[in-house]
Amino acid sequence: MFKKLSAIGIILIGFVLILTACGSTSSTEESTATTDPLEDGVLTVAVDDTYLPMEFRDDENNLVGFDIDLINALAKELGVEADIQTVAWDGIFTGLTAGQYDVIISSTSVTPERQENYAQSEPYISNGIVIVTNADNTNGADTFEELEGKTVGVQLETSADIAAQKLSEDTGTTIDLKQYDGMLDAFAALEGKQIDYIMTDVGVADYYVAQHPETYVITTSEPLTNEPIAVTAAKENTELIEKIDGALDTLRENGTLAEISNKWFGQDMTSDIDTELNVIE
Repeated sequence: MFKKLSAIGIILIGFVLILTACGSTSSTEESTATTDPLEDGVLTVAVDDTYLPMEFRDDENNLVGFDIDLINALAKELGVEADIQTVAWDGIFTGLTAGQYDVIISSTSVTPERQENYAQSEPYISNGIVIVTNADNTNGADTFEELEGKTVGVQLETSADIAAQKLSEDTGTTIDLKQYDGMLDAFAALEGKQIDYIMTDVGVADYYVAQHPETYVITTSEPLTNEPIAVTAAKENTELIEKIDGALDTLRENGTLAEISNKWFGQDMTSDIDTELNVIE
């Protein structure tokens, strides 16, 4: 009797499992098909708030910068609210992959590796890596090779950090690389002459030099790379990036991007962007 009941029970359990599996598949397919990050009326954005003038805290601890103005303009154009989350740079891509936010709008350079692993918008601002030193350094380095034997600061896991390591390996140039959690710390170290140089994005360098011309100077006559900046989403969120591209086109055409750029850089860095990548990775 026990064996017979067991057999019947097994058959019933199997039947229930089959129905459950069918229901799960249908639900998953439906969920995937209808998933839209903007469906809740909110664009959730990650920024690293230590990257002047792109995203940083002012004296009253307000979140400000080029990217912050851009985020708010994008959200308005998309008809959603902006939820801005501050995330340390060294974990920002991990959080994106885990679905903790919809996009990164935080000075994210376009690189072949990122294009392969993420969905990136069309570039919205020009960018490249330059070398910065103290204003009283009369023999500033114009090329990476001229950094031989020098102490060079970068922000940890940025494209400048990657480029410095790769160029050191490829050219045989020996440098003492100092990696900082944020550019605030790197520029403070340069001002205090704890390091000799900084490698960073041209927009960041321009801002610091403009604010403190007596302290800092850009030594490279031309950027070492060309890696314009774009919005970055998870690989599967191509439809979201298409919407963002459309909004960026509108903001470019109506002059909003140029206005934001002039506010923070004193020039328009959002038009005629060179999209031919020259990336060191």
